[in-house]
Amino acid sequence: MVRAPQFRTAGIAQSLSLGGLEIMPFEVKSCSIDEMRIHPTFADRTQAKVKVLLREIRSRETFDHNLTLRVWANTTDKMSPAEVKTALLTRAAAILKRTVSVAEIEVSGEGRVSKPTVSG
Repeated sequence: MVRAPQFRTAGIAQSLSLGGLEIMPFEVKSCSIDEMRIHPTFADRTQAKVKVLLREIRSRETFDHNLTLRVWANTTDKMSPAEVKTALLTRAAAILKRTVSVAEIEVSGEGRVSKPTVSG
């Protein structure tokens, strides 16, 4: 098991613009790679768990969500540790973007689904 240093992710946030007013319901507060290892079957694949602290801001209320994303990336022996970490974090960012996009879709009591927001 390899522990990677914690990375701060400035500027990664899903936002929605409403008449010039910028609303950011989700903000990534921190992101770190945890339990990075080579895949047991595929030697050219690295697996990791990425820990994410996601802050959700809704109407004057703030909620912090601690997420653990299981990610993998195709890697080679020629890649530096920094390149492997970047590949894993890129995969985690793609998963997180999809997750946040779905979370911004509202479902009414009657089951009607709103259109995806600008950030989705």
